[in-house]
Order: sequence, then C-alpha cells, then structure tokens
Amino acid sequence: MGLTVRDETVLEKLKTIRLVIFDVDGVMTDGSAYFNENGMSMKAFSMRDGFGFVMGKFAGLEFAVITGNVVDLLKRRLEKFKIDRIKGGHFRKTGFLQEILDETGIPAEETVYIGDDLFDIPVLKRVGVSMAPNDAHEDVQAMVDAVIETPGGRGVIRDAVEAIVRAQGKYQAVLDSIENDTAGGL
Repeated sequence: MGLTVRDETVLEKLKTIRLVIFDVDGVMTDGSAYFNENGMSMKAFSMRDGFGFVMGKFAGLEFAVITGNVVDLLKRRLEKFKIDRIKGGHFRKTGFLQEILDETGIPAEETVYIGDDLFDIPVLKRVGVSMAPNDAHEDVQAMVDAVIETPGGRGVIRDAVEAIVRAQGKYQAVLDSIENDTAGGL
C-alpha cells in the first residue's frame, strides 16, 4: 500500500482534494469480465475498496465514476456506499468530467482522477492530481502524478483514499469515527 509520487508537491496537492473520480475496468476491477453461456457477465470488486469509500465519506470526500461501460452490477455495488454519480457509455470522458465538476461545484484542482488506460489520459491531464494503479498502461504510468502501489481490482480506490486522508491529517479522526460507529447511514 502506498503511492509513488512524481514529486513532493503531489503530497501538498492531496491536502486540498475534495472529489475522487475513478474509472472502473482496470481500476476498481482487474479489467476482466466473465460471461456465461447465456451471455450474463460478472466482474469482481475488491472489498478493500468498500472500506476506502467508507473512509473517504468519513473524511468528507465525494466520489464519482467515469467509465466507458455503465452496467447494473456497478450501480448495485456503488449504491451500498451512496455513490450515484456514475457517468459513462462512451470513451470520450472529458465531457463527463466537466459534468461532474459542474454538478458538484468542485474545481478540477481539488479533484483526483484514477485511470489506467489510454482513454483516461485526457481526464488525467485536467485534474489536480492524477493517479494510476501499478499495472496501468506504461504511457499512463509515465504521465500521472502518482502511481498507486496496488494493481487494478485489488484495492486501488482504498489505497488512494487512505493516501488522501493521511495527507489531510484526518486518518486518526476517521478511525475514531469508525470505531465509535458514527457512520451517518453508511
């Protein structure tokens, strides 16, 4: 768990982050999709990311998704954490980024985007802090502000959120809130 940062200014930028946006395939999942003979698909989601969502909510972070493929099972997974800002349906993601920024009122400078592939690069270039899992495409890893030392589908969101919460000095307060079970409906 951790981050490899391009330079120390990234850690300073994490202190101002209010919004975490992420891709799904290759970030929240390992990029695999499973199909049975009836054409039904399944994806595996890391339970570690669930704790990342809880930790982030306790720390006051907002979450959103930009994905090329919005599916019901993704919506069902995220609704457990009251994350309903899910944008997608095509791979031109910069328009979705602007929609999210307009809806939340949070500027790009106070936003993290986590992506893993070439379609994510335009969005990664437009946010305050760009991140990628350690198994992201090499061109993506070369241009992001931080590489998360976790492969896609293995808790990338959780590790990114923990890095943000620690940078903001909220880690112990979040743990205390969780211990005191003040989840506020999560």
